[in-house]
Amino acid sequence: MKKFAIAALAMAAFASAQADTVTFTDSFGLATTNWVNPIGASQFNLGGTLNSATFTIDGDIVQRLKAENTGAVPDTLTPIAGANFFFRKGVAPALQTLALSNTGASFLADAFDGTSDFAGLSGIDFGDLTANGTLTFTVTGAALADFIGAGTLGSAGYNVRAVGNGSIDSDNGNLDSSISTQARYALSVVYDYTPTATPVPEPTTLALVGLALAGIAASRRSKKA
Repeated sequence: MKKFAIAALAMAAFASAQADTVTFTDSFGLATTNWVNPIGASQFNLGGTLNSATFTIDGDIVQRLKAENTGAVPDTLTPIAGANFFFRKGVAPALQTLALSNTGASFLADAFDGTSDFAGLSGIDFGDLTANGTLTFTVTGAALADFIGAGTLGSAGYNVRAVGNGSIDSDNGNLDSSISTQARYALSVVYDYTPTATPVPEPTTLALVGLALAGIAASRRSKKA
């Protein structure tokens, strides 16, 4: 019976020392860029040792592009939807960047018709173009100190900034253009950590407890006799 108890305690202590994970999430948008959003996901606050933090950022944009050839000769116009999502601390340069890009169908525009209205034979409204992508990265070592606490990652200064950088490719470079961008993201952070282990009683301590219990049992038998 004692051997079984010792084995059970050892197994429990072994299990408690294994790495575990916990996941927190955050999202923002769809909103007109340029925006900066403090990350609302929680810091790690479960005790034990934080081994790593793995971030996944899914970003997407909806971008409206319009163009008018203002040149004296025909021009091929090609819309390119694009944006960058910056994972950063405060206003410092980005620690990680998710770059999005998507090229739409080209339009052969006639020479300028005299009216910059993104219509007729010399202009076009390309409509809404979309682009999306995913960025995953893992943080380890001393940098994890920022992610430990009772607040959010935003309270520690971390944010996501979205900036549109769509463009119109032109053969002759004479054009008017209009570009508007909306962006959003969904973020998850997975904390890998090792919980605080439960101490395993020393064999000598277990033996003494066993002897004490045996003594109590013998004393009870003696009194009954």
